[in-house]
Amino acid sequence: MPGISIRPSRHCHRLAAGLALATSWTFVHISVIHADSVAAQQLPVTVPSIQHWTPTGSDEPEFILGSEPRIIADAGSTEIAEHLAEDLIRAGKPISLTTGSDRPGDIVLRTGDIDDPVSESYRIAVADRLTITADSPTGIVHGTQTALQWLRQTSALPRGVAEDRPDYSERGLMLDTGREFFPVDWVKARIRDAAYLRMNLVQLHLSDSQGFRLASVMHPEITSPEHYSADDIREIVSYAQSFGIDIVPEIDMPSHMNAILAQHQDLVLRPARTTPQDAVLDSAIGGGVGGKIDLTNPAARQLISDILHEFVPLFPGHYWHLGCDEYISDYTRYPQLGDYATRTFGPGAAPGDIIIDFANWAADLVESLGKTPRVWNDGFDHPGVLTPKPELVVQYWSAGAGGLPWLPGGRTPADFTRDGHPILNAAFTPTYFTTGGPAAALNAPPELLWAWDPGLFVNGQRLPDSDRPLLRGSMLFLWCDDPAALAPEQIVAPLRARLPVMAQQLWAGTGGIGYPDFLGRASAVGWS
Repeated sequence: MPGISIRPSRHCHRLAAGLALATSWTFVHISVIHADSVAAQQLPVTVPSIQHWTPTGSDEPEFILGSEPRIIADAGSTEIAEHLAEDLIRAGKPISLTTGSDRPGDIVLRTGDIDDPVSESYRIAVADRLTITADSPTGIVHGTQTALQWLRQTSALPRGVAEDRPDYSERGLMLDTGREFFPVDWVKARIRDAAYLRMNLVQLHLSDSQGFRLASVMHPEITSPEHYSADDIREIVSYAQSFGIDIVPEIDMPSHMNAILAQHQDLVLRPARTTPQDAVLDSAIGGGVGGKIDLTNPAARQLISDILHEFVPLFPGHYWHLGCDEYISDYTRYPQLGDYATRTFGPGAAPGDIIIDFANWAADLVESLGKTPRVWNDGFDHPGVLTPKPELVVQYWSAGAGGLPWLPGGRTPADFTRDGHPILNAAFTPTYFTTGGPAAALNAPPELLWAWDPGLFVNGQRLPDSDRPLLRGSMLFLWCDDPAALAPEQIVAPLRARLPVMAQQLWAGTGGIGYPDFLGRASAVGWS
């Protein structure tokens, strides 16, 4: 992930001119109906806002969290209920867990069919009891976070029914712990932040130029001094699962592999000619000579196979991110790749077919281990005769083929969805926040993230209507180009300034809500 201006990449530029767009886009109204009665009967705000609220009459008794409140949970929701109780106690509202029959003033968690095809949907019926119903544990988690936000503001709620579901199926946060190591408790705190905002993915970028952050038994030589043990990963994953968060691990290959290749110099891909930029890229961000593995060497595939077989089973989630970004922008400097491609794939092959072949091979491997593979988009900008497997989920960050990410030149979002790829909008501007280096001066402010919407890609294009079901959503991406620029505790504030905006964008959109109003809502739910 380059962080200097010699060779522009997804992490070293921001589209500053995009600020001018902040006031030019229109928004779609959210279908939220609020009770219009006295202050005690107003429905408290949430972040993100709920999709639909139907009041059932202000003349009927409201829900009141009494002096001895209880949470009643079915067998599948016990851990979720424990988290809710802990959070309410921290909010100054002691509550107990119990089993058996519910009574007025109780909070009830109930797994059941709510007749909604979206697995994360939930319903909250507010009467003399507050009953949260969903047909999945994640839906129950989301319902408890809404209830928690309400009850942090008031102990009395108007009668009615909240029916809620996300607009997008993927809503997340990525942490670049490959460059800057983050302690386990810090990672868990960010997971808790994401869960409070009803997000469902946290991507861990676990390897890059500055470090390989997993303790390898098969290849201990690649493990950095600061790393996560297998028990650390189990703790992080278990904590995330208890809040409905799926951990997406990423070991970036076949570029950004400096930490892995430091002890495997025989596998480094070396150009026929070097440039002055190579040394700078090596030392700064790992994008030059030393960070790329030689895919023409059979031993390279063996090393990668060892790593994937060791670590994919450690993560029980749905996905595995293979990377596949920023391998080669100028193939003329690597004539051996062109020769290998024509020998291996035929006379019509191009050097770029090598990374497509790698991605398909690695995807087959992780699929055999029960995971859905994910990739960055830019590795597939130089195809010849091969095509990427349609099962690859594409995180689309850059439209430029080896150039500025928001300019044309590479494959468009529609090029991928036309071939059946699910896609996530990782638009370089404004979803990225970089901690240091030249890119830090170009970080998009939260106001621009508010003016954006998840259907607008970095090149200004949108998917055709027929392909929009393939758009999964987006994330807020933290990149640590300069790992010494900000300590972990200094990164929290800029992340927390942006995370609720992304959550609102992906759950219900920003229509009908002004940004100052939104900041007031965030403050009301205890977000600061």
